[in-house]
Amino acid sequence: MSTYNVRLYQDSDFLAVRRIFTHGCHGHTAAAFYKALKLPHNWLLLLVVFLLPLVTIGSILLSILDVVIVLLMLWLSGREFFHSYAKHALLDDLKDITRYYLQREGYCFWVVESPAGEVVGMVAAAISHLPGGEKHIELKRMSVARTHRGKGIAKLLCRTLINFARKSECEAVVLSTTTVQDDALRLYERIGFRHAHTTYATKFTERLVRITYVIYKYDILKS
Repeated sequence: MSTYNVRLYQDSDFLAVRRIFTHGCHGHTAAAFYKALKLPHNWLLLLVVFLLPLVTIGSILLSILDVVIVLLMLWLSGREFFHSYAKHALLDDLKDITRYYLQREGYCFWVVESPAGEVVGMVAAAISHLPGGEKHIELKRMSVARTHRGKGIAKLLCRTLINFARKSECEAVVLSTTTVQDDALRLYERIGFRHAHTTYATKFTERLVRITYVIYKYDILKS
């Protein structure tokens, strides 16, 4: 890991950061789809749409078509959630990273450089507005380029942010993620984050694929 360098964001990183973040968000679509396929209510839905045309008009082709339509709907539901999330971030805090994160007290933004000098990861720190109390730093926008995953970069970014929060005399680091992101959840728990709260999506398409938001907390005072 010593060959990877964590440093503060620079304006020259703008396009690379947006690309890594966007690709990371879009990459969750497949995971959301496969998780949706494991849900009992979706199995029931698929069974109903398959049997209904078969029983009522005896059409196997229509039954298959209905199943394909439902599968497509599940895929697009997960895709819409993560694509909308990425679009919102690009138009919000990632529109002007320097002004949003580096020119505000309590905020920060780091990138990771590969040995070749390529930006391959990112993470942001922000004053938390999540439930749970004051003096919390929120971990946001963490993403690692797919070709550089599994090399400890995400852990390095988490530790960088935790150290920033500790030096800022904050009590805890909090973050919000989804249950779709299994690898991220396992990483946070290994580092020492603990589940603090769960909320459920309210939109129909999000409920269809059972998008669940998880709040994690790392207690600095106890570490």
